[in-house]
Amino acid sequence: MKLVISFLIFIVISSLASLVGLGGGVFYVPALVFLGYSFNEASTISLFLIVVTGLSAFLQFRKGGLVDWKIALVMEFFTGLGAFTGGVTSVHFNPVFLKILFSVVLVVIAVLLLFKKNKKDKSTFSIKRGFGYWVRNFNGMTYSIPVVLMVAVTFSTGYLASILGISGGALKVAAMILLFGIPSRVAVATSSLMVGFTGLTGFAGHLVHTAIDWKIAIILVVAVFIGGKLGSKISMGFSEKRINHVASVIYICLAILMAAETFLMH
Repeated sequence: MKLVISFLIFIVISSLASLVGLGGGVFYVPALVFLGYSFNEASTISLFLIVVTGLSAFLQFRKGGLVDWKIALVMEFFTGLGAFTGGVTSVHFNPVFLKILFSVVLVVIAVLLLFKKNKKDKSTFSIKRGFGYWVRNFNGMTYSIPVVLMVAVTFSTGYLASILGISGGALKVAAMILLFGIPSRVAVATSSLMVGFTGLTGFAGHLVHTAIDWKIAIILVVAVFIGGKLGSKISMGFSEKRINHVASVIYICLAILMAAETFLMH
């Protein structure tokens, strides 16, 4: 009975995560700890589930032509470096301070997204060109990305995400929307591909020193694959404004959950 309830819970979690381009790790880790796994074991299984959640959502978003492949591959290269580094060094790191900091950052991001102007309004972003900027033209949309900032943000996100056993999707989506001016729907869809890569590299790093319970992992993989498809399908019907508002609510819930988990566990 406990396994059936866990299966259903993980479907709901992965649906909410893929709805706004997340991997779901912030929810997966405490759920797995509740099931009796240690933090390191929970983080490792969580990263494996994130791979599947991201893949499932990506397959759905790809049908809608919303995934900017080039952005995803370049950003994820540096995120992957950070994620693998974080996975290898995770056993030597106390995650308490980072969890509190991450919770505060999530609240700030939620507020910024909540009050962000709709893309239909006059955008505060100008297309900057020249040295240090990467200008992208994708499906009739144009945005420019400061390369140095992108490298710093993505590597740091990967490192932090791997240590905490999450995908870092919240930070990636926020960076794409708030820092790079990428439309919310494209950011969410592109993030679904990236969180899968981050989860995979982080998972590889964790396997260096942590064994995984493959039985529970395989069972939950089915749940998160179903949830990933459901959430991404719903997201494709949302407007830019609604995506930002839903993301804000989910980010605040994540912040509260992570802060509560930190204080309860420590």
